[in-house]
Amino acid sequence: GSFQDLILLLEQVEDLIDIIEIGTPLIVKEGVKEIENIKKTFPKKTILADMKIMDAGELEAKIGFDVGADIVTCLGLASSTTIAGAKKVASRNNGKIMVDMINHYNPISKWPELLEMGIDYGCLHTAHDDAVTGDNSIEILEQFYKIYGGNNLAVAGGVNPDLIQGMSHFQPEIVVVGSYITDSAQPREAVENVRKVMN
Repeated sequence: GSFQDLILLLEQVEDLIDIIEIGTPLIVKEGVKEIENIKKTFPKKTILADMKIMDAGELEAKIGFDVGADIVTCLGLASSTTIAGAKKVASRNNGKIMVDMINHYNPISKWPELLEMGIDYGCLHTAHDDAVTGDNSIEILEQFYKIYGGNNLAVAGGVNPDLIQGMSHFQPEIVVVGSYITDSAQPREAVENVRKVMN
């Protein structure tokens, strides 16, 4: 897809969604500058730029916030210095940082350090390549929830209404739904299905 495709899709569903996630493949393919157009077209929506920052935290986060992102992602596998740098820039821009725990060996033990750094959200994320084989984060989500609850928690990767129903009592703050909506022939209906199980 392209940013143009994304705008056409968003026009069909904008009244039903809270956050617009700009996925990593789209950013890699077309560049961050297009995020500006999304922000201008949908100024009231929160823009989540999934930049998956691994190094140069301050520099790369600034690139995201400069084009209108409200939330930028950093990888949980990045160094504390990188994450802290991204957070510093976020604070200067009234933005937020989401730390993506994709393929992190122990997100549960990493969480207290992130909270201490003032990170806004942690994301339990099943990798796309694992999600298509049926893996998902329910088990780790359950363990996580028992210790920390659902505050500041986002869930992503292979998310669909069945998965949302399965994790509803863990009450994550943000649920990122990607291909279930973007690959659907009826995206509005797909979002309505998601909202039904969330409510």
